[in-house]
Amino acid sequence: MLPIRLRKVCVASIALMAGGLLVLLATQSIAQEHSPVVGEAEPIELPNSSGEGVESDRAKQDGTLVQPVSLLQPTPIVLPRASAMPSAAPTPSPQPAPAAASSPSASPVLPSNLFSSSFATQDKVSGAEAFPKATTDLGDLLRESSSALSADVQSRTPIVHDPRIRSSRVGALAASGSHWVPARADLDTVLSKFDSRQIQSTTIIPGPFAARYGPGFQFVDVELLNSPRFADGYQWNGSSDFDFSANGNQWFGQQSLWTGAENWGARVNYGHRTGDDYRSGNGQKIPSGYESRETTLALGRDWEGGHSLELSLLRLDQTDVVFPGYVFDIDYLVTDGYEATHTKTDGSWFDTVTTNTWYNNTRFAGDAQNPAKRQYFPFLDDINYRGFTDVNSMSTGYRQMFEWGGLRDGYQFTLGHDTRVVRQELNEISSGTSLGLPIPFNDRNSPIPDSMIVNPGLFFEYEEAFLDNYRFSAGGRLDYAGAEIVDDAAKLEEVGLGTFPATYAEIMGTDQYDQDFALYSLYASLSRQMNENLTSTISVGYAERAPTLTELYAAQPFMLVLQNGLNNVTGDPLLKKEKMLQMDLALNYRSERVRTGIRGFYAWGFDYITFENTSVTYVPPAGEVGQVSLRYVNTDLATLSGFETYFEANPESVLTPFANMRYVAGRDRTRNGNFATSNGSFGNPSQQVDGAPRGAFSGISGSDAEPLPSISPLETRLGLRLRDPSRDECWTLELSTRVVDNQDRIATSLLETATPGFTTWDIRSTFRPFDSDYLTVVMGMENFTNKQYREHLDFRTQSGIGISQPGANFYVGAGLTY
Repeated sequence: MLPIRLRKVCVASIALMAGGLLVLLATQSIAQEHSPVVGEAEPIELPNSSGEGVESDRAKQDGTLVQPVSLLQPTPIVLPRASAMPSAAPTPSPQPAPAAASSPSASPVLPSNLFSSSFATQDKVSGAEAFPKATTDLGDLLRESSSALSADVQSRTPIVHDPRIRSSRVGALAASGSHWVPARADLDTVLSKFDSRQIQSTTIIPGPFAARYGPGFQFVDVELLNSPRFADGYQWNGSSDFDFSANGNQWFGQQSLWTGAENWGARVNYGHRTGDDYRSGNGQKIPSGYESRETTLALGRDWEGGHSLELSLLRLDQTDVVFPGYVFDIDYLVTDGYEATHTKTDGSWFDTVTTNTWYNNTRFAGDAQNPAKRQYFPFLDDINYRGFTDVNSMSTGYRQMFEWGGLRDGYQFTLGHDTRVVRQELNEISSGTSLGLPIPFNDRNSPIPDSMIVNPGLFFEYEEAFLDNYRFSAGGRLDYAGAEIVDDAAKLEEVGLGTFPATYAEIMGTDQYDQDFALYSLYASLSRQMNENLTSTISVGYAERAPTLTELYAAQPFMLVLQNGLNNVTGDPLLKKEKMLQMDLALNYRSERVRTGIRGFYAWGFDYITFENTSVTYVPPAGEVGQVSLRYVNTDLATLSGFETYFEANPESVLTPFANMRYVAGRDRTRNGNFATSNGSFGNPSQQVDGAPRGAFSGISGSDAEPLPSISPLETRLGLRLRDPSRDECWTLELSTRVVDNQDRIATSLLETATPGFTTWDIRSTFRPFDSDYLTVVMGMENFTNKQYREHLDFRTQSGIGISQPGANFYVGAGLTY
């Protein structure tokens, strides 16, 4: 039987759906004025990359049908063969719909129209960048791509990367397509499920400037490779790819097949990765082995009457994944993802209706007994620690959107409704002895109880071009989110790692676990094409989000969420919803000789969710910090500000210099807060002591205001790209350097450590032997100066123990399409 709260929310969701339908019906008469009569639709003229009109009810791309897109921007219908080393400038337009092949030689091109405000509110990363850069998961692609201006990425292992959009945290980031959440916040990530080679494109929205993706402050929209279509009848194709990275003996092989005809298509892919420990710049061996296998399947079918159905399946199996600088490793992980999308065009009272539904499940188990890693955590040996973890996370839901208008109408209006259900459970079973008096504890659980959050909502989006050189977009949504614990109450009677077990209520400081949140968001953006080349944009957005299940219900698991490493983390079931007001200003200049742009932002976070240091454990023999206990807490006001900029000269010439830069400053303006929180233990419930400064129980003093934790430093990327001057462009060569500033703006109350700056150099190349359209070879050397360095987000202790990134790494790969 469904939990009571879920049944109530389901009823509320159905009511919202019915309300949304009534609103849509009320607009029917208005919509019909703008909708063509069925059977009398005229062909749409869309300019191609040469500026010529192309009839596009069913446009063709190299024999492949391409569906028209909206958002008032022309789609490049004919894609000339372009460099396999994509442009450093952000791609400002929507990508074409499913291509016939995933050939390594495929590459995005920029549209001919200059009036595009997308740079102001989003980054677009093409999956075509993955092959020449030999990236692993989607997070790795964002880390290497120059187009992902707003994304810093924490590299946890060579195949697990965590995106930090403008230094955001997991809770503020909504990863869509279907709705993805990490199963465990320190090991699993929202993008580590996706092989970067199987991505059509990824859109990053670094602010509350979208409504269709659900409540959130930043969004990553993932579009997987879909099933193909062939205008000339039945065809089949395939591709075989491999690459090898010498540092860590990392191998990857992939086999893809795709087939179809005019109105149906199928694509299947299998990829297999293995790797051993890598070496840092000083030759130190870093434990980081893994084995990963991923299978994807896409099936599609079109019917008369404007119906289209697309089914996607994903299966990820990982074993023996070692996380350097983390307590736990993954023994096995299994992810199953299912998504179905139905589209109907040219309805009687709408232009397009799209219905998307999904089900994602991730389960894994791990342990903390790897002897190669215990050197980083001497505290674990001090207490004879043995730990095991098992995690289960499920996300399911749907989204339905009704759309009116499009390119030919000069406007687009979208109304929709959706529901997301997330259910998670984490068990962390520990044994050992306490410090001081050697009192043993056995099989203690520090869980995130089986819990769920249900989130139905309504949303709208509107976009219009007017007065020849203005473009306006706006949107908003209204949501309800209800969270509750559905675990067996008896399981929560003895938890935690204290000398004697405490109850879950004592650890949390409350027995009120059910939470209800009313959420809303609004945004607006205005762009002006100031002249043929220059566009300016101002965007303002306000959004609210509910705390995650980890932020609400975690009960002291060893979850390494900050740089200083061995953290146990406690949630707060009484957390307030988090609110964000953000303003962005952008200028974008594009001409034949120069592409450049800059955007700045300032955001105010109200009831911003951050951490409180509730206690510090010091360990012998030198009394160093062994463990930091953290608790999620609201701070009244936090601010985030910064900028992103890019520059590219002579983008179509033989030699192209390029550069980009990003910077974020985050500050907790009310760090002292109004209370301090004590840790809960047996017979001593956690309490909030009014009038004491936040973190007073830790013994670490802090100022009234201090920088927010985990803020990435200033980063600059510079490079030169050399390409074959012939039209066929058979080879490219790219030299780039990444310059990262030191970071001394740190959260001292949370024992964050300042980090020095560093510079690394990479060289990459692509080559098509014999001017082949079928075979592409890539090779390169990352960090070829063998620099010894650590990222600011990498694990390190105040005494200097920590993890370093890989030293010099030669890679080579080849892809054959047939």
